[in-house]
Amino acid sequence: MLAAVALMVVSACGSEPAAPVKLAIVPNPVSVEAIGRGAKATANVKTRVDAKLAPEAYELRVKNGRITIKGGSEAGVFWGRQTLAQIVAQCGERIPGVLIKDEPAFAYRGAHLDCCRHFFSVDEVKSFIDMIALHKLNVFHWHLTEDQGWRPEIKAYPRLTEVGSVRAETLVGHYGSNQYDGTPYGGFYTQDQMRDVVKYAAERFITVIPEIEMPGHASAALASYPELGCRGAEYPYKVQTTWGVFPEVFCAGNPETVTFLEKVLDEICDIFPSEYIHIGGDEAPRDEWEKCPKCQALMKEKGFTREAELQSYLITTIEKYLADKGRKIIGWDEILDGGVSQSATVMSWRGAQGGIAAAKMGNDVVMTPNSHFYFDYYQTGDPRGNEEPLGIGGNLPLRKCYSFDPFDQLNENEKAHIKGIQANMWTEYVATFDHVQHMVLPRMAALAEIAWNPDGRTEYDDFVDRIVNGLLPIYTSRGYNYAPYAFKDIE
Repeated sequence: MLAAVALMVVSACGSEPAAPVKLAIVPNPVSVEAIGRGAKATANVKTRVDAKLAPEAYELRVKNGRITIKGGSEAGVFWGRQTLAQIVAQCGERIPGVLIKDEPAFAYRGAHLDCCRHFFSVDEVKSFIDMIALHKLNVFHWHLTEDQGWRPEIKAYPRLTEVGSVRAETLVGHYGSNQYDGTPYGGFYTQDQMRDVVKYAAERFITVIPEIEMPGHASAALASYPELGCRGAEYPYKVQTTWGVFPEVFCAGNPETVTFLEKVLDEICDIFPSEYIHIGGDEAPRDEWEKCPKCQALMKEKGFTREAELQSYLITTIEKYLADKGRKIIGWDEILDGGVSQSATVMSWRGAQGGIAAAKMGNDVVMTPNSHFYFDYYQTGDPRGNEEPLGIGGNLPLRKCYSFDPFDQLNENEKAHIKGIQANMWTEYVATFDHVQHMVLPRMAALAEIAWNPDGRTEYDDFVDRIVNGLLPIYTSRGYNYAPYAFKDIE
């Protein structure tokens, strides 16, 4: 493959020289070269599948008034169309003669949206999927259950949405403010709505991976069915009104917990055809298990000496259940605590170290480190009055996103376990979809460039120039509320 200098396309519109066409997210080109005369943007686009190409690879050719795209699959053709949209956005009516051959580096290229801390409509979720498609990502990780709200309709357990989908009020301002708005807040997705989202994503060659949290972040579920908690059916669990990590977790020693989770997953698997199901596994305090007679009895029965082994036992039980349904689990890197089977895929969020450790153990990994791809962090590190809206904190400028090395500290054999990368959009402090767009764009472009070509990135200034020329016109035309100060690079 050629070096990333091929990302700059210099060609001719008609018979006259044209300004360079700079494409963001044309990362892994075998060749990008000027050919012949260009075409009108309104020219018919001829497409076909060529099985000789890799499944998501494509070739885009603009020559002598014609535009042709071939892909290794219909998905490859679709990615070629996204590149064509960038060219049209830059060149207008006349687009250059060009040949682009392109292929992604990772089969998993994901973006996550938390619809629990704040709820987003089906139309807004679909708009997020459109943003994913524009950036040639192919996985939508849909965060559906949390302490602050249970979102998926489960017919076997109607109280999950009758009770668990609504919190009494919501924290105002940052954590610790102790100010609340006094207004009930909720929402949930019917099974028909979730199937509609899955279909919409599939039409754009995007897989939807649902996340059902266990054993922690379970307050909304326990408010609905308190008998599943260590404190028992009489305890007044509630849907949480603030953010953070809470001691209330599913009772690992109660057989009904496994029954509940299996029945929930039965319905989730019926709705979502994805190979992977995300089971959470993060931020699960074990204090209650230490005091729970049922949990301690299970530990004695199994010969466990640490409560961490209870979490591993629960996760592996669910993993086996899903395996019998032809599914695999993904969990946050805490699932490594207490041991996990090598068939589990680890999503590394506490920096890259969990992913590095998992890859060295032989587990497959999706890198989603908070150090580089948590888009709820500030983009400048300095909100500067009202210019940058409320975020959780931190400092994650575009330059740092672009600097991430998914293969750091890994040898060639271990690199093979890095299956992809993902960015996460948590929404404790992001209450509107307009705000979501503001936090995600243009940082999603950095994720996409690495997902397609981690080893051939251009200099940062060139990357910014390509965003400005190749993506901002599309953001503007679609009405996306991107962050204009993301390029100011304030450390």
